[in-house]
Amino acid sequence: MTLVSLTGVAVVSLWLHYAEALAGAESNSYAGALGTYLASQMEGWVGGTPLSFFISTALLFLWAGFALMDAVVNTARFYINKPYIKEIKKEVFIERIKWIEKEKPVKSTPKKTPIERPEKPVVSPAPSDPSTDEVPNYKVPATSLLKDCSAEKRAVTKSEIDGNITIIKETLADHHVRVADIEAVPGPTVTLYKVFPAKGVKVAAIRNLADDVSVALKSGKVLATLMDDCVGLEVANKHRSVVSIRELLESPEFRNSDAELPVAIGRKVTGEVKVFDMAKAPHLLIGGTTGQGKSVGLNVLIASLLYAKRPSDLKFIFIDPKKTEFGRYSRLYSHYLAVLPDAGSEEEEKSKAIIKETPDADRILRSLCQEMSDRYSLLEKAGTPEIKEYEAKFKAHKLNPNNGHRHLPYLVCIIDEYGQLVSSSTGSNESRVHARSIMTSIVSLAAMGRACGIHMVIATQSPRREVVSGLIKTNFNMSIAYKVKTELDSRIILDEMGAEKLLGYGDMLVSRNALTERVQCGNITSAEIDAITKNIEAQTGYKKSLSTPYYLPEVQEEGESQNGGTVDMKKLDERFEEAARQVVINQFASTTNFQNTLGMGYARSARVMSQLEAAGIVGPGNGAKKREVLVGSLAELEPILKSYMKE
Repeated sequence: MTLVSLTGVAVVSLWLHYAEALAGAESNSYAGALGTYLASQMEGWVGGTPLSFFISTALLFLWAGFALMDAVVNTARFYINKPYIKEIKKEVFIERIKWIEKEKPVKSTPKKTPIERPEKPVVSPAPSDPSTDEVPNYKVPATSLLKDCSAEKRAVTKSEIDGNITIIKETLADHHVRVADIEAVPGPTVTLYKVFPAKGVKVAAIRNLADDVSVALKSGKVLATLMDDCVGLEVANKHRSVVSIRELLESPEFRNSDAELPVAIGRKVTGEVKVFDMAKAPHLLIGGTTGQGKSVGLNVLIASLLYAKRPSDLKFIFIDPKKTEFGRYSRLYSHYLAVLPDAGSEEEEKSKAIIKETPDADRILRSLCQEMSDRYSLLEKAGTPEIKEYEAKFKAHKLNPNNGHRHLPYLVCIIDEYGQLVSSSTGSNESRVHARSIMTSIVSLAAMGRACGIHMVIATQSPRREVVSGLIKTNFNMSIAYKVKTELDSRIILDEMGAEKLLGYGDMLVSRNALTERVQCGNITSAEIDAITKNIEAQTGYKKSLSTPYYLPEVQEEGESQNGGTVDMKKLDERFEEAARQVVINQFASTTNFQNTLGMGYARSARVMSQLEAAGIVGPGNGAKKREVLVGSLAELEPILKSYMKE
């Protein structure tokens, strides 16, 4: 029995050691520990008593069970974890898949022929950035060319402020108006005194006493404005400070502006620089009596734009009926001006770059209307609603120049003495024609010019209703009023009173979307204008924007019977007959109606109207009144059409 036990121990021990060798079992396993203990005690067990023999046999079989279990686990772990076994299984699986695929029947599918597509047109690359490509060496004039007026600043003294506050409090107290506090905000021309009413005091009580306060202060008219939490009384300073163009252009408000066309026009009552975006204005109406600063304000606006935009991104059209205001800007002929392409020579073109005569003003404004129409056609083809998106596409090479796409600079048309241009409606027949055409063109440009980058600035010293008509006011969302004579003049420009109380000399009210601010206009001298324009003129080059002006579309002269010209009835417009029938059926004749219903441009509709008048179908124009239709029925019209259509 003992020999059998020893034989079993030997066999199981060999299997255990083999399994441990395979799996790398450690000596601290259950079977290994028990086997080591039994081996050490084997001698005593074999030679002992029957009880000890029985116990040793039971322990031996228990040890054999543990050993067998360890051997099975370690052997299984060895064969599972070996990487080459996994590879064998993987290869077998792959071979099985290949065999299955090989046994499957192959379906014959017809071979698809590729669809022939037309080749995409090669797009000529647009300039990466017209601003830099066309004017590679252009440098903005340095502000050191301008006068430094910092030494001429005269701050409002504390004694002046304290004295005015005392007088304001006493004047209001005399009329039983109590105030909680008064704060002063000094400005370049006026100081804003913020009057905080006491509890229970009406704001109107303070505003109604503005004239009494002005008499008590002996400082001219005091302008009362309603603020968020108080009433502001704007009182003139004893010594005003000049707001120079240099400090405006060097201000952080202007330099850090993200506006497309930033204009630093002056300083507010609070001392901050007033900067507005001409592209968002989008048109500006300026009014004021003679000598109050309109011309200076226009020059400040022009200088701001010259410092903000490069020549390839901005072009001006100057219309100067006085013939003296914009002459210096003719030096910008090759850089910043837009002209008509009908001059006989460069000298003639340069002399006419600044528009001075009414007929020339009429022609260039009609040309600007044609430019507007052409730009809208480009926007439509590009699928963009406005010029900013169009330019972004053009610079990103997404628009093909071969399809007519081109860089579109901003166009700013500035008209001084607008009233003189349109007041000629009371003069000769020819003058009335030009005046009506000018008004029509300006209204059209103001209504539609913003999206395509065309902006209007008109200034007048005659803010009469016949000059500043309802259509003008409707389309000019921004206005600047200098000192005017009457409240009515202020209402015509601003739709509110206040401009009649201004101090003059650049003191102005700036209104946009019913929000009005008082601003002291910047000052620029003739010497500074000369310095800027000469600096730009001296920068010559071979690129387009440094050698030639921007050419507007050519305007075809249509003969107008009312201005003494002749109409060539042998070259009738293709839509003459259609327009004639429409006029007779509706008994109404209007060039605007032709544009809306027949899709004509301004020039073509005016030419058709001239032909209708020469044919005796409509009467001559009569100012604001509608034209008379001389043919009453289609039966009367047929002989007229036959006579002209035969020619």
